[in-house]
This record gives sequence, structure tokens and C-alpha cells, in this order.
Amino acid sequence: MDKTNPEHASNKEEVNNSSNEDIMNQAEDTAVQYFKDEYKLDVEITNKEMMPSIVADKVNLEGFVVGHPEQTFKISVNYNTQETSNFVMNAELRKAIKSN
Repeated sequence: MDKTNPEHASNKEEVNNSSNEDIMNQAEDTAVQYFKDEYKLDVEITNKEMMPSIVADKVNLEGFVVGHPEQTFKISVNYNTQETSNFVMNAELRKAIKSN
């Protein structure tokens, strides 16, 4: 294996990117299901970012309630356990949840 071969490096990067994309998509599915199960809400994810593994095994996601773009949130999903954490919502979403 020639580590100086740019094609080899490119292939490894493609595998990592594909794997990271799979992880982020799974985290998105987990977050969407969390809102359905906990609050009976359909949400759309607008941004997802994978944290470096030396920092945390998490994907941070942002989004809003479908049909209510003013009701926004942020949530993290641990990509090893699929547990949600760090759920933050704006005042509009907090009001909507309390009224249900």
C-alpha cells in the first residue's frame, strides 16, 4: 500500500465521508423520531454537524417544526448509542409544546 498515492488517500476519504454521512443520517432519523414520540411533532432538520470524535461522539442538529418555521430547535444525538441530549428550543416551540 503506497501511502503517498493520492488515489489511495482519495478512496479512504470517500469511505470516511460515506461513513460520516451514514452516521449523520442515522442521527437525523433518531432526532425526527424523538420529536414524534415525545411531542407528536413532525420536524425538518436544516443543519447537521458531526463533532470530532476526540471532542464527543455526537451529531449536532438544528431544525424546525414542519409548517411552523418559527418553532426552531437544536438537539444532539450520540452516534454510538442514539441517545438524544442538549435539546434547546426557542420560545415559540416551548409555547407550542406547553399548549399540547
